[in-house]
Amino acid sequence: MQFIEAFVLAVVQGLTEWLPVSSEGVSSLVMINFFGRSLNEAIYLSVWLHTGTLLAATLYFRKDMACMLRNLPAYIRNPNDKEDYSGLTRFLLVSTFTTAVIAAPLVVFFVDALNFSGGAAMAFIGALLIITGLLQMLTKAGSVVSDSPRFSDALFSGAAQAFSVFPGLSRSGLTVSALLLRKHDPEYALKLSFLMSIPAVFVAEVGLAATGRIFIFDSFALLAVLISFAVGFLTLGSLLRIAQKINFGYFCIFLGALSLLAVLI
Repeated sequence: MQFIEAFVLAVVQGLTEWLPVSSEGVSSLVMINFFGRSLNEAIYLSVWLHTGTLLAATLYFRKDMACMLRNLPAYIRNPNDKEDYSGLTRFLLVSTFTTAVIAAPLVVFFVDALNFSGGAAMAFIGALLIITGLLQMLTKAGSVVSDSPRFSDALFSGAAQAFSVFPGLSRSGLTVSALLLRKHDPEYALKLSFLMSIPAVFVAEVGLAATGRIFIFDSFALLAVLISFAVGFLTLGSLLRIAQKINFGYFCIFLGALSLLAVLI
């Protein structure tokens, strides 16, 4: 990576991670159009950039994360414990495991094959952005059934999260939509979605590094992580409030249609 690429991609990642617009899709479009990357190369670089926003989310939700870590030994001794954070601990463990089980073969058999670039890559991302937008527009909040996440909620939302390995399918868009379908409050669903991202992104980073798919330690790549962390932490709170008030489905459809039109023209 060069400085300008590292800076631009880090800012894009830091801003778009907190909105249901697929930060991976947006950053991949930037990499393909302006920096000549292939699609699968852009995907793995995008995962690397998530390191910064992973740290930002961990710092922002530090109280919840600290409480769950303190509660973990008690939960391991008694998974049916009724302590306040046991339910959330169970939800994150089950959802992360479900995501890993489904996402691993998707990466091995599908993402590795996405070694094309240019118009084909743009069309692929554009189509998935349109799907993300339609999903958000069609999924409406209904009557709230439960204030705490259930085991089946973890399975359902964890499975949905796995498909965000494809650029254009928004991780937060998929998981929030899944939790809304499970009758959770929209604000709580958004919080759960970003708590889910912390262990999921960490596992993805470790897994991809272990298989040699991402191994980036040059100075500009590290700078990109620092910038995405700083931008992400400074904007997380305000952008989460915006995400609660605005339906970004229209934006996803517009960006997806624009990507498809750019290929056809």
